[in-house]
Amino acid sequence: MFDPKFEILLKFLQENPDRLSSRSKKLHLDSDDGINALHESYIKAKQSKLQLSKPTTIPDEAVSVILQECCNYSNEQTERIKVEHQLSMSAENLVGALLERYIAQTLEPHGWIWCAGDFVRAIDFIKYHKSTDRWEAVQVKNRDNTENSSSSAIRNGTEIQKWFRTFSKPSRNRSSNTNWENFPEAEFRDQLSEEGFLQFIRDYLTS
Repeated sequence: MFDPKFEILLKFLQENPDRLSSRSKKLHLDSDDGINALHESYIKAKQSKLQLSKPTTIPDEAVSVILQECCNYSNEQTERIKVEHQLSMSAENLVGALLERYIAQTLEPHGWIWCAGDFVRAIDFIKYHKSTDRWEAVQVKNRDNTENSSSSAIRNGTEIQKWFRTFSKPSRNRSSNTNWENFPEAEFRDQLSEEGFLQFIRDYLTS
């Protein structure tokens, strides 16, 4: 038996097959095996425990030379910067995944489905309205300078709503560098906040 939320997600993909995006040929809609593989990927993503990954890329030595010559850093300092930079990049990659989980815990009790598993293109949350036979779709990003996928319409002309958590540049016209007050689903704006997200991260990583 499939997870009930996955069954709704499957219905969405069957009606909008162009939204299926996967690098694996095993994940497809053309057979029971393909659908079972999608279900397994969905369940695995929802149950997996995220953690900070150990950097595996090789640092560019030229960066250290520039820092030493322009900023008078010592060899010891640039070696520490290398490690800290790699860890910071890993942490940034983790933020986006945690953001989806934070939002999911608020939206899913209200009929929304988190598109876990990274096989739905350009959409992170969907909701089906049976009374109107229409879908709602939301794409979330961590920053406003993160590249967004094309915003083509899904079935019945429904547009994908896009939202980002933080602004990349300061502005005198804003009281905050976060964008929670503009979350596309207005009914959840008083339930989602930067303070709540940061506490969610602390609780998640220490549990």
